[in-house]
Amino acid sequence: MKAVTGAQMGEIDKYSIEKLGIPGIVLMENAALKIVKHINMFLGESKVLTKKVVIVAGKGNNAGDAYAVSRHLLIAGYDVITYSLFDSAFLMGDAKLNYDMAKRLGADIRKLADAADIAGFAAELKNATMVIDGIFGTGFRGRVKGFIAEVMDTVNVNSNFTLSIDIASGTESATGKVSDTCIKAHKTVAFELPKIGQLIYPGAEYAGELVVESIAMPQESMDSVEINTFLTDRQTVRGFMPVRAADANKGSCGKIAVVTGSQGMAGSGCLASKACLRTGSGLVYVAAPRSMLNIYQCVVPEAVGVGLSEYNGVLGPDSVDGITGLIKKCNAAVIGPGLSSNECIYPVIKSLSEKLAVPVVLDADALNALAVDTGLLGSFKKEVVITPHPGELSRLTGLDTSYIQENRLEVARKFSRLWGVTLVLKGAKTIIADSRGTAYINPTGNAGMATAGSGDSLSGIIASLMGQGTGAFEAAVAGVYLHGLAGDISSGEKGEYGLTAMDIVENIPDAIKRTI
Repeated sequence: MKAVTGAQMGEIDKYSIEKLGIPGIVLMENAALKIVKHINMFLGESKVLTKKVVIVAGKGNNAGDAYAVSRHLLIAGYDVITYSLFDSAFLMGDAKLNYDMAKRLGADIRKLADAADIAGFAAELKNATMVIDGIFGTGFRGRVKGFIAEVMDTVNVNSNFTLSIDIASGTESATGKVSDTCIKAHKTVAFELPKIGQLIYPGAEYAGELVVESIAMPQESMDSVEINTFLTDRQTVRGFMPVRAADANKGSCGKIAVVTGSQGMAGSGCLASKACLRTGSGLVYVAAPRSMLNIYQCVVPEAVGVGLSEYNGVLGPDSVDGITGLIKKCNAAVIGPGLSSNECIYPVIKSLSEKLAVPVVLDADALNALAVDTGLLGSFKKEVVITPHPGELSRLTGLDTSYIQENRLEVARKFSRLWGVTLVLKGAKTIIADSRGTAYINPTGNAGMATAGSGDSLSGIIASLMGQGTGAFEAAVAGVYLHGLAGDISSGEKGEYGLTAMDIVENIPDAIKRTI
């Protein structure tokens, strides 16, 4: 599903109105009816909740939607009060038209002018079953100050349930940044397409439950603007999944090499290898220090162990020939889990970057080695997927982790374009970006997945899909989605606190089954 900025949505609106001749008032009416639909879903059939609704309106098109909602609720018999933050003289076009219609029907529209009005406003909020946020729309940027900030704070403190129209007021639609004062919605009804700012944090937190509703814009309008940001959905992932032939054998289902291991870090390779197998790989080789091979063969008996020369339990430069010889037999490789941060890993990664001729996933300690010379990314002959968390990306870019977290989408795009790789920026709402500037925002996953080994299992899933013939970027998009879904299944069974990385791995088959 496409995801847009407020500016892009404005261009789509403009095309619908100016090129296709759909009146703006029609789109506004359709938007209002979708909001009313969700109000009715919440209150319409309840025998306990009262039909008392408070609406708070600003002065733009978002306010026009709000006044149209008030009109429909009034006709439907709701007890509705609409608070206006601006005099009607500030309203223009369709927003003013809807204000006038509501006023002529006898709608209770009250002006919120100053601090003296706040006490009465707060009391009405407490008595209402639902509050409708129509203050700011998708064009908002910057900071909310003064009296409007006080109004929004009052809503957050006193509302029993807040539904935001299109976007929670105070959220930047392009970035997900929020004002110091921002409406914290329980539910947001977005129109036609989700906005980027409500898909990534912190904006995602303020959106609450996000629902996307069509307001009858033609597909031609959606296609009129070039969009390169997407929300991953089941349909997309299903299209990226490899097709398993009825006469498949282990040789035709992908051979994966997992280059891993150092003293005390065997678990990483075990998780990555198991994830490969659970995702459908026909044959998995675990290439690890020779002294540790028995661990992998006990934990992952289905994998083929390949012992490599080592130095005090860590792979050294003399292991490269063994690794390259193995990978020549494979369709894809995972390099990095549990290799250690020992300085001798850098020459291993450097040599492999020049010699490998299969797609690779670089994770964990491979990324730490790349931080010494990020230019090595340009040496790989085939597709590369890197899967850093913000701290690892900070080491690769020199940017502060806080800056990366505040600008996740922008940083991911720039890095991918610069080095020609697929980048998986892990975290809540993981971002997957490619060298063309295309990015996907992943909706699956939960806080229980913030546990050791979770990233190793993700690397295994992505490499497995690559080995089965899926392109690197598509494998990353699908792999992140399946990984998060497996985590959601695990959380549903065990809760978030006790969830482990192996729980995620064991639920990969169920995640695939639910997706395809």
